[in-house]
Amino acid sequence: MVDILWVLVCAGLVFLMQPGFMCLESGLTRSKNSINVAVKNFADFGISVSLFWAFGYALMFGLSKAGWIGTSGFFLAIESTPHRAAFFLFQAMFCGTATTIVSGAVAERMKFSAYLLVACITSALIYPFFGHWAWNLHAEGVAGGWLGQLGFTDLAGSTVVHSIGGWISLAALLVIGPRVGRFRPDGTPQKIQGSNLPLSVLGTMLLWLGWLGFNGGSTLALNDRVAAIMVHTVLAGVSGLVTAMLYSWWRSRVPEVELLLNGSLAGLVAITASCDIVTTPGAVLIGIGGGVVTLVGRAILERFRIDDAVDAVPVHLGGGIWGTLALALFGNLSFLDSGLTRWEQFLVQLLGAIVAGVWAFGTTFLLLKLGDRFFPLRVSPEDERIGLNVSEHRAKTEIHDLFAAMDSQARTQDLSLRVPVEPFTEVGQIAQRYNEVMEALEDAVSRTHAIVTTASDAILTFCPQTLVVTNANPSTAEIFGYTQAESIGLPLTALLEANSSLDRLLYEGRAELLGRHADGFTVPLEATATTVHVGKHSFYTGIFRNITERKQAEAALAEANQEIALLNDHLKAENLRLGAELEVTRRLQQMLLPKDYELQQVVGLDISSYMEPATEIGGDYYDILCRNGQVKIGIGDVTGHGLESGMLTLMVQTAVRTLLEHEETDPRRFIDTLNRTIYGNVRRMDSDRNLTLSLLDYQNGQLRVSGQHEEIVIVRVNGEIERIDTIDLGFPLGLEACIADFVAEATVELESGDTAILYTDGITEAEDQDGNFYGIERLCEVARCNAHKSAREIRQAIVADVREFIGRQKVHDDITLLVLKQKP
Repeated sequence: MVDILWVLVCAGLVFLMQPGFMCLESGLTRSKNSINVAVKNFADFGISVSLFWAFGYALMFGLSKAGWIGTSGFFLAIESTPHRAAFFLFQAMFCGTATTIVSGAVAERMKFSAYLLVACITSALIYPFFGHWAWNLHAEGVAGGWLGQLGFTDLAGSTVVHSIGGWISLAALLVIGPRVGRFRPDGTPQKIQGSNLPLSVLGTMLLWLGWLGFNGGSTLALNDRVAAIMVHTVLAGVSGLVTAMLYSWWRSRVPEVELLLNGSLAGLVAITASCDIVTTPGAVLIGIGGGVVTLVGRAILERFRIDDAVDAVPVHLGGGIWGTLALALFGNLSFLDSGLTRWEQFLVQLLGAIVAGVWAFGTTFLLLKLGDRFFPLRVSPEDERIGLNVSEHRAKTEIHDLFAAMDSQARTQDLSLRVPVEPFTEVGQIAQRYNEVMEALEDAVSRTHAIVTTASDAILTFCPQTLVVTNANPSTAEIFGYTQAESIGLPLTALLEANSSLDRLLYEGRAELLGRHADGFTVPLEATATTVHVGKHSFYTGIFRNITERKQAEAALAEANQEIALLNDHLKAENLRLGAELEVTRRLQQMLLPKDYELQQVVGLDISSYMEPATEIGGDYYDILCRNGQVKIGIGDVTGHGLESGMLTLMVQTAVRTLLEHEETDPRRFIDTLNRTIYGNVRRMDSDRNLTLSLLDYQNGQLRVSGQHEEIVIVRVNGEIERIDTIDLGFPLGLEACIADFVAEATVELESGDTAILYTDGITEAEDQDGNFYGIERLCEVARCNAHKSAREIRQAIVADVREFIGRQKVHDDITLLVLKQKP
């Protein structure tokens, strides 16, 4: 049962390679195709496993017919054979891996239905047949497939899985061709940048984890070889990574992320065949070779203008072939018990690699080439342009809808169209600004268009040598004031001002001129001139357009732009004013916090405090007030941030101080009066803000706690932790008019050296880059480890630990911390 458990665990690890490939390929492709890439990885797993259960397993591991094909185990039933069930699941994961390799190679251009066809061919035909030839075993342990009988060895599938997937990918790439824009007309490659390289790095790390099960589980038993197999696997991957990184630094002066990822994967592919029979140095050399082969394969593909979106062919085909041959070069052949010399083993391995290529590449290429004649495998150029997320799955995004509306406007030239505005999003803000610009542009262009549609052009023909007008249209009278008959025979210079750019018009074919009207005034013109050759005869055709009204429209447009600029200046001024008001409120809030000298006057307590707002104005509150030998300590958290929350904290501070000055000591009346004050102001402000608040009265080592807030952490001098839950000591302020019935009180005795920690949820709910919370348990542990230190040092340790936990993440909530330590 231990071996069964081991195989099942490894099958789960191999399954992780599916999301690994999905992340890797989605990150290396453009965002407009990421959904398509992800769905392909998901769909091909379902197809490959279902077909492998129905046909593939039988063809691959059924009773062998002359070493060529399996004949038993169709629609496999496994209820009574747990070993077979575990073995089937493990091998089904292998089949899924071989199938999904193709997804990344053909990304961004193959139809989803065509890809599913490739997945069916791979999992139901090509992979099971070759797998039978190499891996099928009789019950007594003698190789049943004809390649296995010759001594061909491939522990976990450098050829059986990865080269097969690589050959199929290469055939598909040759049929469907490169992506639009991948190569210039002269053949120079252009890099298409991936949309999310961190996601690709995550995918690669998931593949590494899956590979441990891929290779380690291929022993089908948890024996003494497993540890060495896993070590060899990791070292080969690392060697490929370092090799690719050094090459990238040498060639580009920067470590290209894609090369690092694919170099490491190539090392893993290469070691897969022989990880159980090579030495540790041999595993490193094989990994280095895998990285080199991938780099060479990548260059070859670009040389022949073969577009592999994720370099699946160099990694899986190149690395697989090298790993298969490297087994004969570096492996300890005595472990194989094949009776072959090293040279004979090399020839058998070479034969297996060639057979894999002829079978997988030849079959795939013929089937896809034939299918492409009747059913095009590739999407249309337009579908490729808009992205397969939309064209294949109708998976639209806000930015896509925005661009679609813009494209429609560009095609129709209808300035009255407006793009959809999605409220409260960045795309919505862009759309709103775009609509505002289009409104101003539509207004200006509409006026210009009205002017142009009511005007007519004067069309004249004239002699190249004398520039005498030989013909004119009726509109000449409207522009120049001469009738059609009067215009003929006039030199062109009689219709234009002497300083007009006539020479430029004749040389460049276009110019703006000043026309001379018959009544003596000038007319601004836009003119084009074209030489017309009719046999040996030639003449000029000139088109003269009156642009008087257009010039006026351009002036109006410039005025509109000036108005927009003035509006922008006004908005900037408003932003500066609002920023100044926020700064004043922030400073006022900081001024009302307890000063160091006030804290030092507290008898019996060593106090240290810290507050950091998430925005300019925070919503956290704390205060420490002394009166008649008693100390009133308050800590609270207003919902939300910004100006409104900051004002509410100021109200709370003022109300607490006022009640204390009126010598209100009963906690029930104190908090209820405070609540009614806040409740009334919140209603008047028409706000939905409220706050949690705990008030602590300290005297002679005793803390009396009332009001609902976060738990209070007590760290005893001996390191023991006590957590005081305040949920039943009060009710949030500002929600109800009267909360007196909810207010209760708890008492805590502090001995010399004991510490009380007060905080807001900005600490316990701080998030790291993975979205994990800091948590109260971690807070307690840091406080316990530093309990022997002063209050200031404890506070510094907690804040530093929170900072380290958050890292470069944005702080989403206000952070407030109070450390109270009982003095001796």
